[in-house]
Amino acid sequence: MTALTSGQEIPVVFECQGANLVGIVHKPEAPVEFGVLTVVAGGPQYRAGVGRGLVSMGRQLSARGIPVMRFDHRGLGDSAGDFLGFEHLEEDLRAAVAAFKAQVPQVRKIVLWGGCDAASGIMIHACKIPEVASIMVGNPFVSSSVTQAAVSRQHYLKRLGQWSFWRKVLSFEYNLLDYGKATVDKVTGRLRSAKKQSQENPSVAADSTENGSFIDRMLSGFNRFQGPTLFVMSGQSLVSKEFDELLAISPPWKDSYSQPGNKRIDLPDADQAFSSQDSKERVNEAVFDWLSALRQE
Repeated sequence: MTALTSGQEIPVVFECQGANLVGIVHKPEAPVEFGVLTVVAGGPQYRAGVGRGLVSMGRQLSARGIPVMRFDHRGLGDSAGDFLGFEHLEEDLRAAVAAFKAQVPQVRKIVLWGGCDAASGIMIHACKIPEVASIMVGNPFVSSSVTQAAVSRQHYLKRLGQWSFWRKVLSFEYNLLDYGKATVDKVTGRLRSAKKQSQENPSVAADSTENGSFIDRMLSGFNRFQGPTLFVMSGQSLVSKEFDELLAISPPWKDSYSQPGNKRIDLPDADQAFSSQDSKERVNEAVFDWLSALRQE
């Protein structure tokens, strides 16, 4: 995908429940009707995103006619207000959608993009915003003691088959008895915690309600959302592995994820933040292809 840019990059300030939010609109010379609103992930960051990935996405999509808006929601970067976290993004998203459409009137349909906890927030709230036609999520954050225990067990079993592990053992960098005891204690502790959580909160692997955990709210929102979803998953991400574990243990999640219209793209060498240049390019290309398909429907 070309790195050349065209059109304008327009700073915007808009209000959300009394707080001034700041964003950047990438406006092509001839915008299409689909616009991408990107959501920042990973806690208190800013609209550029990890490794400037969102900047790259905005410029490259804009160069191909797709308008993009990046923004700081409340409590992040240049935006005012209290930081409320990904579970409370509804009003920020509504305000950003309105500001985006005001700057680019050609935009009639919004596609949301976000990774990690931004993906979680999108899955919770997209169903509440009529303008959102589709969502694109990277490595959605669904961590619980259930998924952590399963991923830890897989990790340590995998280590036993790696030469690098045995090389350290043979060179006495590891005390195998101590390492084994620590590993068993760690995994066993997580499994006990997972069992207790599963007993106390069976909704992790069962039907969800709007009043449950954030994972419950994600599933509830995802079930209510009527548009297609693109999942972009990283092979080197523990967050991605936890999401796959949730799909494996939860029939309701698997059923929702498997609905027609949803699509998954796997990037085996990518990390959680798609931080390498190759990963950024592949994500940008996947997003462009997804948007192109939506326009043809």
